[in-house]
Amino acid sequence: MALKKVIAVIGLGRFGLGLVKALATHHVEVIAIDKNDASVADAADLVTNAVNCDSKDPEALKDAGLLAADVAIIAFGQDTQANLSNSILTFMALKKVKEEQDEERKMKIIVRIDSEAYEELFLTLGADEVISPFDLASRSLATQVASSSIMDYYQVEGDYNVFAFIVPQDVKPIKITTLNTPKNFGINIILYTRDDKTQMPNASYVVQPGDEIYAFGLEMGVHRLQNFLSNQGDE
Repeated sequence: MALKKVIAVIGLGRFGLGLVKALATHHVEVIAIDKNDASVADAADLVTNAVNCDSKDPEALKDAGLLAADVAIIAFGQDTQANLSNSILTFMALKKVKEEQDEERKMKIIVRIDSEAYEELFLTLGADEVISPFDLASRSLATQVASSSIMDYYQVEGDYNVFAFIVPQDVKPIKITTLNTPKNFGINIILYTRDDKTQMPNASYVVQPGDEIYAFGLEMGVHRLQNFLSNQGDE
């Protein structure tokens, strides 16, 4: 059985809390962190692990469970000098925690920026990625970080989208007719890419490790398919 991905959101302002709310709908474990009691209480209504701690303190972050984190998102804004300092010092604390993690679990550190002027700063410090709430809605980011195999998605209409993901390498080959994705998952595999060739699947198509799959439907159905494939790979 595949373990849940652990995602930490640090800074529970409007953006951070919106991100926690979006992530709570995914098959992930969320650690929500802030020093404000009211913000932590709001997050506790959404997830089971909401912690009041000083994110600038590596020991406090470890006590909060960050040694087990796969992704850490610094969600503070930089509208004041104090918030900018918070973001930088929290990032440095996360780097120290990351250094103590097991080699097979090194968390990805993502930093919210409110201005392109800070992008080079955080990337130079060693951030894996920077994101702007003005360019990336919380739900989109949740989709990106909640599943390591969902590569991208393309909005079509309402909750129906086209999702792209790569089939894990440990998955056993399985016929598309056996999967029967419309019936079992409520989605349709509309395209696949293998050996740099993109094709429409037919009844003889066999899903192989490394295939890039394009599926149309609800996000929940795509996650269910991914969980099925991952668990099948563990058999």
